[in-house]
Amino acid sequence: MAGIFKKAEEERQKEQEERRVQEENKKKEKAHQAWLQTPLGMATTAREEGNGFFEIELEIGSSKRNVSFGTGDFGSHKKSDFTGLLSQIEDVGWKLEHVGYYFMITGETSRDKFLASGQHTAVNGKTMGVYLFRNVKN
Repeated sequence: MAGIFKKAEEERQKEQEERRVQEENKKKEKAHQAWLQTPLGMATTAREEGNGFFEIELEIGSSKRNVSFGTGDFGSHKKSDFTGLLSQIEDVGWKLEHVGYYFMITGETSRDKFLASGQHTAVNGKTMGVYLFRNVKN
């Protein structure tokens, strides 16, 4: 009888180990799929596919402005630094060829001026950078 229980225990441990390995593999695959969606992952995939060019848009700044009764516009500005990321993309085998920028308006607020004609207007938006890389091997 002790042999039967011992064998059942060994089988249970083996099944638990197999499940643990499967779960670990699923986590690794999920992390890899998430990495492929990052700018560096997309650059690596494009390089492996032999694409001649790789283009990416990154939000390099945002502006949230507001106007209040009797005052001009006020608000905040946030900016990001992608120099490390751009260097990593070049390390994968790309060369930065061209950069362009544009401002994308996401909203606008306006109020009448106090005791004067006209309006105060505040514009919200994002500054986007468009980066075009050339495949070094092509």
